[in-house]
Amino acid sequence: MSITNGNIHRIMKIHQLRALVEIAATGTINGAARRLHVTQPAITKAVRDLEDECGVRLFERNPWGVVPTAEGEALLRRSRTVLRELERAQEDLAHLKGQREGRLVIGVTPIAGTAGLADAFADFRRHWPLVTVEFRELGFNQLREQLSNRTLDLAFAAFPANPAEQDPEAVKTLFAFDSVFVTRAQGAFARATSLAQLQDAEWIHTDATDHYPERIRAMFEGEGLAPPRRVTRCTSYGLLYGLALSNDAVFAWTRHTLETAELGRAFVELALPQRPPPLQLYLYSPPEAQLTKPAEYFVDCILAVAAERVRTGRGSTVLPGA
Repeated sequence: MSITNGNIHRIMKIHQLRALVEIAATGTINGAARRLHVTQPAITKAVRDLEDECGVRLFERNPWGVVPTAEGEALLRRSRTVLRELERAQEDLAHLKGQREGRLVIGVTPIAGTAGLADAFADFRRHWPLVTVEFRELGFNQLREQLSNRTLDLAFAAFPANPAEQDPEAVKTLFAFDSVFVTRAQGAFARATSLAQLQDAEWIHTDATDHYPERIRAMFEGEGLAPPRRVTRCTSYGLLYGLALSNDAVFAWTRHTLETAELGRAFVELALPQRPPPLQLYLYSPPEAQLTKPAEYFVDCILAVAAERVRTGRGSTVLPGA
């Protein structure tokens, strides 16, 4: 990696970029040295040389440790991309030699995690047992940012199945899956059959936008009813389950998860004439990037899961072009 400073063409060395990334990750020079298995003076020299080449300070100290400056943050974003691309290139060469190791980082929006990814992972593991896998639950903006800087190899996002709302940058629309309104099986609203009986319920959702509250409001107004006064956003699925189990709450869940997950026994589908819109699962990958072999195989696994769900009537529909 090179920069031009006046008439001098300087080369940024890989070990300097690694030092930059690890200092930012650990917050200390010592932490970076331990992660990279080198001495503290070696890390200090790498950063000083990099600062001399760039002509700016890249870190500053505060009471909590070492933090990047604005210039350091700018270089840090590029450095992560460069290092991850080099890592991917090394993995590609190793795979061509028949080796089965590597690293796969997958981003998911909260509800996408219920759309067959666990089954796909089980299939993936049988073929790639030595690949290090990391799943990151992210908001959609974070997901797109990390795809752009190549921190993620793949990403899966789930949205209501409305053609007008499809993101034009979605690489592939994988499949649609049914969702239903549920409440705790022994709760006050378990036998509700109309929206009028659910005005006092706690409506919980994971949507970081205002789309879900707007849909709930429109659904009630369509029946000539005032919308529920308590609509609670919770983007943590772990907390959402806790809230739903301890409160008389209503939330939208995938039918497949309700029917197959152990936790599904605690909830019951509401017998309402209204239903949440089906969801579509979208696959995103970094723009203009070649997928690694493990990433390609994981995509094949999720497509196989979708096809199996359709074959067995488990509530999924493979969409055209998937």
